[in-house]
Amino acid sequence: MQVESPHLSPIEKELRFNDWRRNNNIQLFLLDLDDTLCDTQSVFNRQISLACNYLANNSPLPENNVWEKEIRSINDIYFEQYGVNPNRWNQVVDTLSNKYLLHFQVASYVKEIFQDIYTTPLQFKVGAKEGLDFFKKTDTPMAIVTHANKDWTWRKYNWLGLNKYLDWNDVYIVDENGHKTPQSWQSALNYFKIQASDCVVVGDSPRSDINPATSIGIRHSFLVKNSNSWSIHQQEVPKETKIINNLSDIVKYTL
Repeated sequence: MQVESPHLSPIEKELRFNDWRRNNNIQLFLLDLDDTLCDTQSVFNRQISLACNYLANNSPLPENNVWEKEIRSINDIYFEQYGVNPNRWNQVVDTLSNKYLLHFQVASYVKEIFQDIYTTPLQFKVGAKEGLDFFKKTDTPMAIVTHANKDWTWRKYNWLGLNKYLDWNDVYIVDENGHKTPQSWQSALNYFKIQASDCVVVGDSPRSDINPATSIGIRHSFLVKNSNSWSIHQQEVPKETKIINNLSDIVKYTL
């Protein structure tokens, strides 16, 4: 592992980073969006907490922790079936409603709580903006690969001001009803007209980002460490994968 020298000036870091790119023939950084660039999970967690509090006060089960366990467990099941489609939350609530005989108005309000996820402005994750600024300063080509739907992705693109870093045409959207698989990463490579060997992948999910991308030949991968990541995304990653705290840490491994 290369260690960042505290004695390097910003210009020296930029020069060394560009040398690393040239030596490895890196033509494009493929970046995940949710919980790699923007803090999405905290919004999910907040809305799940709001739903649990509401259900604890308006249903036969008064314990918040029971509701959270139920919601997360059922959501995992529907995630497998419906991907990141926002409508899966309606399925989650309908399942809860049938199991616990929730009043119609209670179920409707909980559905509204979950749909608020998709209209809540998101913020950059720590270090993400700094990493993007560094990429921009070094003229590093960037693209985004995400499987959120077009409308929600467009909102994030505008909330974060991503037009400062990349064009909307450089955002590739995988089917929201599916998952990021080797095939969908390959379709992203085809869209950007680039070879896997000339790319870097950066993401927070072993299951959806690192493993499918490396399986099709992407040699350089960076996993953004997220201690609160959904358990359904956790897998072992190749030993060559670099574990980073945030996007700006990438430069440490290229000096």
